[in-house]
Amino acid sequence: MKTENGELGTENWKTLTSHLSPLTSIIQLEMGAYDYSLSEIARIVEENDAKILGLTVDDNPEDPGRIVVTLLLNQPECAAIVKSFERYNYNIVGVFSSPDENLDLLDRYSLLMRYMNI
Repeated sequence: MKTENGELGTENWKTLTSHLSPLTSIIQLEMGAYDYSLSEIARIVEENDAKILGLTVDDNPEDPGRIVVTLLLNQPECAAIVKSFERYNYNIVGVFSSPDENLDLLDRYSLLMRYMNI
């Protein structure tokens, strides 16, 4: 999962979250290198009752002077966090989360099958 220089690549975050838990999500932000403030990013995430489980900062190869910050969060639904980042004028590049309705549907299906077996 690690790249040649020992860092965890951005593409590997998606694979990592699928192995960790369905209760995590990933948000990617793009910003100028001088605009990066970990304390402000952490404050926005924690205001929405979430925790940062992992963070990477990569250079944007298409735009020198800009970086891509990838956040691994402990919340499966991150719509409120994304809205907060938009409110503070952050550029959201990508959001990867597992929808809760699939988990709910699987639970209901297993309950139905258990009922049918009675």
